[in-house]
Amino acid sequence: MKVSLIRHTSVQLDGNYTCYGALDVDVNPTFEKEAEGALRSIAELHPDGIFTSPLRRAVKLAIYCGYPDAVQDDRLKELNFGDWEGKPWNEILTTSNIPDFFSYYIEHRTPNGESLNDQMDRVRAFLDEKKAAGFQHILLFCHGGVINCIRSIIGEFTIDKAFASLPEFASHTLVEY
Repeated sequence: MKVSLIRHTSVQLDGNYTCYGALDVDVNPTFEKEAEGALRSIAELHPDGIFTSPLRRAVKLAIYCGYPDAVQDDRLKELNFGDWEGKPWNEILTTSNIPDFFSYYIEHRTPNGESLNDQMDRVRAFLDEKKAAGFQHILLFCHGGVINCIRSIIGEFTIDKAFASLPEFASHTLVEY
């Protein structure tokens, strides 16, 4: 099954300073300019299934690209950072054991959040379900973490290296699952 992965456009929070994953943040004022690139990259596609994360940054891009009826699926949400969502990283770094977290976040959850394995499991379940349903080419409007989970699932790199190279905002990544 072919999987076209479209990462949402940039958002109003800077992830270098603020922790957000499953937080439903809005897009930047540059949305239309960024979205045009995504639209051009998928203009010639003919997917037999279109899905989106329910977070507004993904839904807005799906609508802009001509898919207002894209099926929303919670399994396509970004990693849930739990209690850290919306907090400045400099606050988290002073109140949490970050070095330990980054050494084992793959298996261990953030406080009231999820682990990378949790995210991988839900993304894999989504892909397995769509493949079993007979889809030949699906289009997903989603997040960098979801894209990197999929890239790890198909063996492009190991999960511990997955977040070293997030795809660009509004980019299109095509993979085979």
